[in-house]
Amino acid sequence: MPQQSVSVPTSHLTATQLAERLAISEDYLRRTLLGQPDGIAGIKLGRGPRAQWRIRLCDVEKWEASRIVCYDAAPKRRREPR
Repeated sequence: MPQQSVSVPTSHLTATQLAERLAISEDYLRRTLLGQPDGIAGIKLGRGPRAQWRIRLCDVEKWEASRIVCYDAAPKRRREPR
């Protein structure tokens, strides 16, 4: 009988997984987003520039939701009162 793989929900992402999710380089992620005031909160495991990071999935989703922007194609003109 073939074994079925069970998908375990991931609550933390590595820097590599997050870079793939956001379609950016890992260097850009480490330099600009992780641990920055307007970036994504994360847990740094160790010291140094290449220390391992773990990022909570709920923090990533919250950060993504704060970046959603909708642009209108044309500005709405004010109607003149009759």
